[in-house]
Amino acid sequence: MSVHDVSKKATMKCILASAHGKDIDSLLSMCDNYPIPKRKKGQVLIKVSACALAPGDVRVLAGHIFIQEPPGGFPYIPGGDVSGRVVEADATSRFKAGDPVVAMFELPRPLNGLAEFLSVKESLVELASTNIPLVESSTLTSSAMTAAKQLLKARGASFIATTSTQRDLMLSLGADVVINYQDENWFENSELQNSKEFDLVIDLAVGYEAWQKVRQCQLLKSSGGKFIAITMDNALAEVHNWWQLTTVFVPMQWRELWTKFFPSVPQYIWHNGLDIQPGDLEKVSRLVEDGTMKIVLDPISPLPFSEKGVKQGFTVMQKRCAHGKVTSPVVGRLLAPPKCSDAVPELYQLRAVEKICKIFAK
Repeated sequence: MSVHDVSKKATMKCILASAHGKDIDSLLSMCDNYPIPKRKKGQVLIKVSACALAPGDVRVLAGHIFIQEPPGGFPYIPGGDVSGRVVEADATSRFKAGDPVVAMFELPRPLNGLAEFLSVKESLVELASTNIPLVESSTLTSSAMTAAKQLLKARGASFIATTSTQRDLMLSLGADVVINYQDENWFENSELQNSKEFDLVIDLAVGYEAWQKVRQCQLLKSSGGKFIAITMDNALAEVHNWWQLTTVFVPMQWRELWTKFFPSVPQYIWHNGLDIQPGDLEKVSRLVEDGTMKIVLDPISPLPFSEKGVKQGFTVMQKRCAHGKVTSPVVGRLLAPPKCSDAVPELYQLRAVEKICKIFAK
């Protein structure tokens, strides 16, 4: 069916989540006759080609963060980052029917991506490169882990160490040292100990313990060194009310504040990685096109757009063991990519990488 034929349809296929929980098999199901969303003014209706899953999709399903509750209750359509083609937009829109596009979900939660059609704010949509397959384009909104290594190397980082069980993949992306965290503690690695005085440490999965170890082992420069956290102090924390939210975020914000004014200690910087701006995705597409950055998909990708395929993607995400993006195309199939590698499942967005590169350049 072409993008011009949507007016002939009233319903679509989509994945529905029936309730919060961790039993993926019982919570997710395929619906064959869900109403196609009605586009509102300022939105773009997209015929989805692929949807990329992320850790946030699993957290929303599990009900870990109360501000991420589905606003319409249950059932809801999970998934948020998509690629596809424009079906309809405002007359004054910069998009027209048939344009290839990528779109990010609207904060604070990923919703409505695992479906044949999605209506989303125009500000969250960017033109997709015609030189990158749409299935791969869907990962560009949230695959910053692999981007970080490649972009930092391109910006002149002289030495990059990373933790992963995928040594060859990490070396191919620019790492100089790969530490298998299943075999040794990264902070006790001899090569890191001999290369102290790092300019930058990026924590994507551990939390407060990583900050403590970095300071105890003096891995960062005491003056000018920067520790960037792209995860909460407890990466798996559950937040069910405003008081819990305060207890989670205030310590990180206070730590960022006091280290900023004490030049004798490394600076702590917390970044949620979700503030994507117009033009960001276009910039990243150009980096892929010119070879500065390459897209890494998990070996199981792309997964079929079926109940079984999407459940498989969610299961990989839940286990935090993806090596690249897990994808499942939506034109008869769907894209459900866990983002990042197994050791760093919390670095989501391209704005975080941009900020990291700017910090590194200073």
